[in-house]
Amino acid sequence: MLVSNHLNNNNMTAEELFAAYNEQLHQDAKEWLVRTTEKRTILSVFIATVAFAAAYTVPRGSNEDTGIPILHSKPFFLVFILVDVISLTLALASVGIFFSILTSSFPLEDFKTYLFKKLKQGVICLVVSVTAMEVAFGATIVLITTKNIV
Repeated sequence: MLVSNHLNNNNMTAEELFAAYNEQLHQDAKEWLVRTTEKRTILSVFIATVAFAAAYTVPRGSNEDTGIPILHSKPFFLVFILVDVISLTLALASVGIFFSILTSSFPLEDFKTYLFKKLKQGVICLVVSVTAMEVAFGATIVLITTKNIV
């Protein structure tokens, strides 16, 4: 199959003509994407830091002799640990996704698919991470405010 690139009077293809006439729009989109991604990266690192710290400062502390968390046999402690690990994992995943955007060379063709898809994936990971952190917070509140949880 023979495919030819049709040229206009200036010897430019449609893609070249589009890129030439929309260079300012491309620069504006690149700047917006960098600013947006940098802000989301900082938030993701903050969420990961809080989730990491929560894993080491478990509710009601640990037994001084054994080092095992005091509430380790409570069901809500398992909920706390699982959602905290999910929060940390997804926050770190979003950091990686956002770094992949920031290290991109931002070619025009990547704006159609790759870059905004990555931004969406990063934001989804970040939102689920924050939601998991909220569930961990709720489990912590239940653990420290109730005496006997089955």
